[in-house]
This record gives sequence, structure tokens and C-alpha cells, in this order.
Amino acid sequence: MDMRRIPDCVALAALEEDFPAWRFIVSDKGRWWALRGPLAMDELHEKDAFDADTATELRAALRAHGWGNRKLGGSW
Repeated sequence: MDMRRIPDCVALAALEEDFPAWRFIVSDKGRWWALRGPLAMDELHEKDAFDADTATELRAALRAHGWGNRKLGGSW
């Protein structure tokens, strides 16, 4: 799905459904962010934030780091 062509609220809902371990925000400047935490002690070495210009780029960044519908109980 090309998320650049759908409204932000729909893109946010899709990200939340596909990556439930993450929280998502769109800044007032249009920057997309994925955040998770607080991390457990054994996860402190893991990445806890991603940012991108579009929802599509943010989704790609999360997937590139192994996240999606099945990792961690519904997060990769």
C-alpha cells in the first residue's frame, strides 16, 4: 500500500495495527516518528526510535530492522 496517498489518520491507524509495540506521531512539521519504551534492561541496546519523511518510509525503516506483524507478540 502506498501510504503517501492516504490521509495521515489512516496511515497512522495502519502503522498502529501492524506495529503494536510502537507508538506513532506526526510532528507539526510533517515528520513521522515511531517510538517504543521504556525498554527492559536486556533491550537497552535495541533501537527505540525511528523517524522518516513519510509513513511509507517509516514502515520501511521498521521492517528493515526486523519489525512487523509477528515480532514480540504482534510486532514484526
